[in-house]
Amino acid sequence: MKNSERIFIYFIGFLMGLLMVSAILMRRAARDDVVVADPWGYHINNAATANAEHLPIKVQPAMLVGKILRFGYLPNVNHPQERIWILSFDDSYPYVRIVENLESGKLRYMAADQIQIKLADGVDVAELSPALEALGLRLRNFNRKHNLVVTGVLNTSLQAVPDTISALEPWASLIEHAGPDLIRFREVQH
Repeated sequence: MKNSERIFIYFIGFLMGLLMVSAILMRRAARDDVVVADPWGYHINNAATANAEHLPIKVQPAMLVGKILRFGYLPNVNHPQERIWILSFDDSYPYVRIVENLESGKLRYMAADQIQIKLADGVDVAELSPALEALGLRLRNFNRKHNLVVTGVLNTSLQAVPDTISALEPWASLIEHAGPDLIRFREVQH
């Protein structure tokens, strides 16, 4: 075999290898780009903010950059006790629920897509897992030192946080406290 034939065969092998590696890398990139369906993403794309009331003037400035996904009154518009806004962000809390008590005017900020559960003394997270599975909830985080569980919520509605907390009542013997995952802001000193 002549040297020119060897170089030609080497060149063809190199091109075939390059094409194969390129195809493998493109396939991996396409697989990584597939996003898991996020029920909250549905609301980002389809939220009509035209019917939403503006955020209160006293809202934390950091909340003003969020996009309003949902707005409403609880328990209902005829007997309002609270105004609720659900906002989306690109930060550490992607979905925030702002609750304004209409009587006191007090604002509370919490994660809209998760709650915190403090387990009762001596209860392990493994004992709570069947309850979470029965409700279709996903365990997001567990802090063994503080016996604290963070789990998702039942749905994406305005009352998702209170509905999820209420749904855990049959397992009250395992839980010391279940509540919203509150967001606290530092007080600015002037």
